[in-house]
Amino acid sequence: MRESAVMFRLPGHVLANVETLASRLNLSVNLIAKLIVIREIMNIPAMLEEHDKQLANMHQFLREMAFHNDDFLNENEERRDEAAEAVMAKLKEVMHAIDSIRDAAFVRPSTYIADLIRQHDERPVQESLGV
Repeated sequence: MRESAVMFRLPGHVLANVETLASRLNLSVNLIAKLIVIREIMNIPAMLEEHDKQLANMHQFLREMAFHNDDFLNENEERRDEAAEAVMAKLKEVMHAIDSIRDAAFVRPSTYIADLIRQHDERPVQESLGV
């Protein structure tokens, strides 16, 4: 059976390790690379979920700081100067930025990659996927 070429470059030491693994498992290097890529792609949602949790924790911390700062400003009317207002404005700006990051990183269900792999695997002649 003719093996197709790996269409991405691997450092020499990594390629040697993949070739060794492929020979031990009696599989092609391409299949090993494909399985590794699929496994890594499947881990992305879990990584993004953890990323979202960390951003949520940062957002909660900043909210608490903003509330404490607001309480402090309300208790000490004479200290309500431009510097304190600037701190509050900056906290709000950072919280909005974190919210934007969380919105952009939200995992939306998609079968694009699975469909792409399925279509590729169902072909009678295997060709490299286009980039």
